[in-house]
Amino acid sequence: MNLSFVKLFLKRPASAFRVPHAVSARRSLGAAALALWAFAAVPAHAQDPSPDADDTSVTLSDPLGPPSADEQKALPNVQLTSQIVFQVLAAEVALQRNQPAPAYQTYLALARDTHDPRMAQRATEIALAAQSPSDALAAAQLWQQYAPNSERAAQLDASLLVLSGKPDDAEPLLARELARVPADNRGNAILALQLLLSRGPNRVGGLHVLQDMLKNDMNRPEAQLAIARQQLVADDAPGAHKSLQQALALKPDYLPAALMLSQMGPEERKEGIASLEKYVQQNPKSHDARLALAQMYLASDRLDDAQKQFEVMHKANASDLTPLMALALIKIQQKNFTDAQGYLTQYAQQAEKTPGADPGQAYIYLAQVSLEQKNEAAAADWLSKISPSSQQYLSAQITRAQLLAKQGKPDDARRQLASLRPADPRDQALVARTDAAILFDAKRYPEAETRLQQATAAFPDDPDLTYDYAMAAEKNGHFDTMEAQLRKLIQTQPDNPQAYNALGYSLADRNQRLAEADKLVEKASSLAPNDAFIMDSVGWVKYRMGDTTDAIRLLRKAYTIQPNAEIGAHLGEVLWKAGDQDQARAAFREARKLEPDNETLVKTLQRLQVNDL
Repeated sequence: MNLSFVKLFLKRPASAFRVPHAVSARRSLGAAALALWAFAAVPAHAQDPSPDADDTSVTLSDPLGPPSADEQKALPNVQLTSQIVFQVLAAEVALQRNQPAPAYQTYLALARDTHDPRMAQRATEIALAAQSPSDALAAAQLWQQYAPNSERAAQLDASLLVLSGKPDDAEPLLARELARVPADNRGNAILALQLLLSRGPNRVGGLHVLQDMLKNDMNRPEAQLAIARQQLVADDAPGAHKSLQQALALKPDYLPAALMLSQMGPEERKEGIASLEKYVQQNPKSHDARLALAQMYLASDRLDDAQKQFEVMHKANASDLTPLMALALIKIQQKNFTDAQGYLTQYAQQAEKTPGADPGQAYIYLAQVSLEQKNEAAAADWLSKISPSSQQYLSAQITRAQLLAKQGKPDDARRQLASLRPADPRDQALVARTDAAILFDAKRYPEAETRLQQATAAFPDDPDLTYDYAMAAEKNGHFDTMEAQLRKLIQTQPDNPQAYNALGYSLADRNQRLAEADKLVEKASSLAPNDAFIMDSVGWVKYRMGDTTDAIRLLRKAYTIQPNAEIGAHLGEVLWKAGDQDQARAAFREARKLEPDNETLVKTLQRLQVNDL
């Protein structure tokens, strides 16, 4: 649950907000090559079971930084001639003119002539910036040849070999780096090694390399987990299942393995839960095992069982923040707001006394609970307690702006947003979306469209902004703009059901290109078959095409899944046109109870001249 969640427009449930980081050309390949692994500094959270975790999940030194003291001592004694100076200057000038190829060739030639690893390193940097992995690999191998004891060169060379689909060639380098890791950090290093291998195109070859390198580590649960992860990306689910079982046999309370097993399917989830239940019964004081079991229950939607485990944990240690927050969120899910407030208040009080803890997390949920209870003043008071140092500060300020808008003060709300200066592009986009939503809710539709047009220009790859811009354009009758934006979204996200749904519904609502509209909404339905709003669109297209029987069936089903005023208005209209006016009036009455001022409902009643509800 997130109070900064922005619900902009109808016809879809707003998706969770995420904006990709803007990545420069220099950063993208460099990040893949450099930020994948460094065994000496792998943090505990490298145990994240997702093989698609961000590159930054592994903390690294910079292999392209200046040479270390030992590397400095090993540098060759190269006389700096005027010819070398000229070639270096010429190469740098070429780079300034955006001509990386001659600059790369110059530095590569200098490296071969002088055997100076710094020249090879510079050639590697240029190739990475130019997005040329094969050239980067050639330069990195030369760098390592001239600096055989350089850990930086070896790490980069190994990374580029893996990314080039040559894990077998990388194995000696990887084994050497793994051998340098202290014993107490070897488990995390093994997980980081698998993360690197999973990024290469040769997943099966990466699995063979991993199994060979870890043949003496099979008594480590991290090794079994690493192999299981690589088996999954290599499409060996049975092998992954067996490896996870072995990991849990070695360490029954090993949460990453238990969670990964539970994600493989319902039977595996039962197996993981049974294993943890047995372990907890035998080791009732094991905090980690009980936490793992509670999380497994949550993943299986067994809230009551999870709650019991968190209550035991809270009773054992009243100052433990984890069960306090978990119990609060469970109570919110159960609509038991009184108990939720109690747990959240305890969390905030304890977090204020705990170094490194963030009480803002509790305050943001307390504000949400107050909003659920229609107490906006209390919500504002909770939000005001969140300090600028809190990770929740931006969410709090955005929610305060939304509250001002709800009070009929859209300009004050926008000034509140304008005062924010987030550095992260994702946060900047979130502020822009919220600003547009405030304008839209104030029925200032042209301004909302303009704001979103500006935002999509600043963040052209953000799917949520693209979608919102399309919906704002449609509201202003700019259907060509709407269609262009939605087709752009379909091209970049071919599995996005909302893009197909919005375009198909818009065509049907205007009674245009109905055959195409039908294909679009059917595609959306195939991607999200239980989405009530998409089901409503399919029913609405059927109605426009003359199939009232199927339309009524679909609209009834959609309304049952998601009672909504707009769906009710559609159902009422189809029933009315089908001659069942009593049922139509009943549908209209139910819809009006939900949202009496719903625009679609009001316009439908006016158009059909229904005045006797």
